[in-house]
Amino acid sequence: MIYIELKINLFNLLKKTLPMIKNSFLCIIFFLISQISCTIQDLDKEKFQMFVKNFNDIENNNSLNPERMSESFLLNQLKETKDRLSNLREINIDDLDFNDQIDYKFIQSILIGNEIRNEFHMPWKKDPRRYMNFRQISNKINGPGTCIEKSQFLLDYLPVVINDLSYGKEQLSEYVPRFNELGLFMASNSNEIFDIEIPNFTNKCSIENSDKLKIISLTKQVKERLKEFEMFLKNDLPIMQESSFSLGKTAYNKMLKEQFLLDYNDETLWDYGWKQFNNTIKEMDNLAKKIDPGKTTKQILIDIKNEYPEPDNMIDAHQYWVDKSGEHIKDKNLIPIPWKERVNVVPREEYLRKTSYYGNFSRSKGIDEEGFFTSEWKINPFEDQWDQKTKDEYLVEHDWGVIIVTAPHETYAGHHIQGLYQMHNPRELRRNNGLSLFSEGWGLYNEQLMLETGFYPNDKIKLRQLQLRLWRNARVIYDVGMHTGKMTYEEAINLMTEKVGFLRWAAQLEIDSSSSRPGYFIGYFIGMTEILTMREEYKKIKGDKYDISDFHEKLLKIGNMPPSLMKESLFNLSHGI
Repeated sequence: MIYIELKINLFNLLKKTLPMIKNSFLCIIFFLISQISCTIQDLDKEKFQMFVKNFNDIENNNSLNPERMSESFLLNQLKETKDRLSNLREINIDDLDFNDQIDYKFIQSILIGNEIRNEFHMPWKKDPRRYMNFRQISNKINGPGTCIEKSQFLLDYLPVVINDLSYGKEQLSEYVPRFNELGLFMASNSNEIFDIEIPNFTNKCSIENSDKLKIISLTKQVKERLKEFEMFLKNDLPIMQESSFSLGKTAYNKMLKEQFLLDYNDETLWDYGWKQFNNTIKEMDNLAKKIDPGKTTKQILIDIKNEYPEPDNMIDAHQYWVDKSGEHIKDKNLIPIPWKERVNVVPREEYLRKTSYYGNFSRSKGIDEEGFFTSEWKINPFEDQWDQKTKDEYLVEHDWGVIIVTAPHETYAGHHIQGLYQMHNPRELRRNNGLSLFSEGWGLYNEQLMLETGFYPNDKIKLRQLQLRLWRNARVIYDVGMHTGKMTYEEAINLMTEKVGFLRWAAQLEIDSSSSRPGYFIGYFIGMTEILTMREEYKKIKGDKYDISDFHEKLLKIGNMPPSLMKESLFNLSHGI
């Protein structure tokens, strides 16, 4: 009896304690799983931080690598890109915090851009210009630096040039008529560097005689190899398989979706480009009627382009409107500029004037000796020794309208200010990387911002601003058109000459640049429209608290990334405000 009671009591005790044991066991399991989950999450964070560090440390300067143009080297770069993408995708993006998720997407877009260039575009198979990297020679020996530094550069670089030309003969296998034409032009016009510039350097500079003899010998080898390459372009390449510079529909759409992170495909981008182009033409025609009902838009634009500064005052005229644009931005409190900074307009270095008909913008690299972040807008000056045709063409491309409209694009608050914000970004990845889709879009956005805020002094300048916007509209059309088979080279030239007003030579320079850099030129107009759309959406979110200066500051502090990532970051910030 006692035995039975003991069994019953034991059974009842087990009944009471088993659920407790079971629950404790479940708690332990849950705890272990959560700890493992946290460990995996922490591991992914650590892996990503290491990935970013390695990405930031990648050395992309292969200028002195003698194998830099070999197909094996270029294909190995493609393999390395694919390996990096694979390693990145092993990291679970959901385990990262918000800013790291944005950086993850940004790095992925950069790597995919590299992948597209090396896997689909493959310019080393069809563009002879890729094998004639001579500009560095002229820039170096005519630029700043000591004789010893310049001679060492030639001793290191000329053997690389010899190898480049050899690889060109081996690897060019597709005949693109326009590329070949440009290649022949480059080859025949590069002799000045080797016949005049390098000999002048070795004669004028005090260098070791042994180094001088080596440079003379290497220069002779380059000239021989260049002559062989030129004959190859004349006789051999034209009988090879004819090809196109087109990137192709599949690759172009991959670029739009995965590199630029845009919602467009080639068809919708083509339609949008034409719609905006035609809308801009209507705006121009309406404004032209207001200016002078008795003249066509084209006639008025010709009149505008013939109103320009005195040739000898060209640099001062640019500086005046740079300063005025800076005053406008600050007086209107459009964008905070918390740094001691300035922009100087200077004559472009003589040895660089052949590379662009207008000039270039050189943004600040850091604080100068006077404590300023100083950027320079380098303008090709008017030169008295030019023939009359060259003088006339120079002046009509440096009219008051283009100066007044372009000053904000390059300086306040365009590339100069955007560059300062990017320079001060706390994240190394975002300091050192960017793309035209935002930076050039930001420049064009500033042209529009100045229109909206009353900077342009009269309707003629406003009409010129619309014409310059039409030019960027056209870039969308011909870029997507030529690279996806919707438009031929000649049709693109006609668009620029007949509709936008370019001279044929200028249109060819423009189109040739796009043909070798697919996607770059859509950045101006599409980037601007993405920023404008972002601004309107931000304005709705903020309501009565909207402040344009606040919008600009928050946007620029994010970085220089595809607009969809800028938008994602901006709206994440806005929810906490």
